[in-house]
Amino acid sequence: MASHVDLVMNPWEAKALDYHYPAETLPPATGRPSSVSRGPWQAMSNPVFYPGLYSATGFDIMGILTSLRARPNPQIEFALDCSVALVLCNLEEPDDPIVYASDAFCDLTGYSQAEIIGKNCRFLQQPHPSSWDTSKSKPKRDKHAASKMRHALQAEQEIQLRVINYRKDGRRFINSVSIVPVTLNGSGYRYAVGLLKDDS
Repeated sequence: MASHVDLVMNPWEAKALDYHYPAETLPPATGRPSSVSRGPWQAMSNPVFYPGLYSATGFDIMGILTSLRARPNPQIEFALDCSVALVLCNLEEPDDPIVYASDAFCDLTGYSQAEIIGKNCRFLQQPHPSSWDTSKSKPKRDKHAASKMRHALQAEQEIQLRVINYRKDGRRFINSVSIVPVTLNGSGYRYAVGLLKDDS
């Protein structure tokens, strides 16, 4: 016999949702504590997952991962889970700056989020200046790979390729990168999701 359990949200979660989805306060639902307010978010169909609640960045990363998995007519295939090295770039801004990077991305590259937010991903194509050995010539960027990525983004196409990148400490790695253009929240704003994998 299956038991029925009423899901009761922590008051801080309800407060966060009321802040994220402001509107008139609704009367408490049956079986819910009266101290927890009822906002329009409680009419959502999924009582366990609320978009944007657990993302301090303002980007619904779980929603983005879900949409990547369920996208129609995928042109490339990749493995996807919450531990993926992921970067989100705003294609509406000049030079397509990074607006979000996962902890796994920072672990892989050695850069902190504060160091990379607002930069174009091409910084990975050269060693960090502090790691350059001045007695050697500076490594050359893979212009062919950079051109392929740029053209794919302009054509709003998915692309997957291997490119030489550099960690902050100067160590190079073979980056198997998958780039998927997305439109978020029906806003019309275009972004690119980059998924990185060390294939060294």
